[in-house]
Amino acid sequence: MFGKKTEEAAVPIPSVSEVGLLGVDSRFEGTIRFKGTLRIDGTVTGTIRSKENGTVLIINQNAVVKGDIVADAVLISGRVEGNVKAEERVEVFRTGILRGDLYTGTVMIEGGAEFQGECHMIRDLDAEQRRRLMEPRFGVEPAAGGAPAARMANGGTANGGTANSSTAQRSAPGA
Repeated sequence: MFGKKTEEAAVPIPSVSEVGLLGVDSRFEGTIRFKGTLRIDGTVTGTIRSKENGTVLIINQNAVVKGDIVADAVLISGRVEGNVKAEERVEVFRTGILRGDLYTGTVMIEGGAEFQGECHMIRDLDAEQRRRLMEPRFGVEPAAGGAPAARMANGGTANGGTANSSTAQRSAPGA
């Protein structure tokens, strides 16, 4: 009753095959597409988009994302500089920083968190309006130069970028 308060988000536990990780000290530039759950511990410069319903994006405390995000649920403990579209919910925890506009069905911003931008609640939109708002996640974009996208371990793709991670395309620095 008087013990330390645990800070756990009500996130469904996905199977191991549906979890992707961009680890600490990893850097990625380009577009990341994913399904299931993706946890970012490193730095992403570019767009992160979910591929289907039920996706969760976790931006951990030391992570930095500079670009737009589209997913069903986005949990932010790190820094995001870009717009976030999350049909279900966005949670910004006390260590989280969000600088950009927010489109979501439910939002939770914990005391101590930073949010600078506009918040648009979409839960009262009809199905067609929501689909149009979230539409970019279903589009198909070729990788840079028209090359096929790299397939991530969790079923997503990494388009036109470089990464240093166990789940994304690997390439030498400057390649």
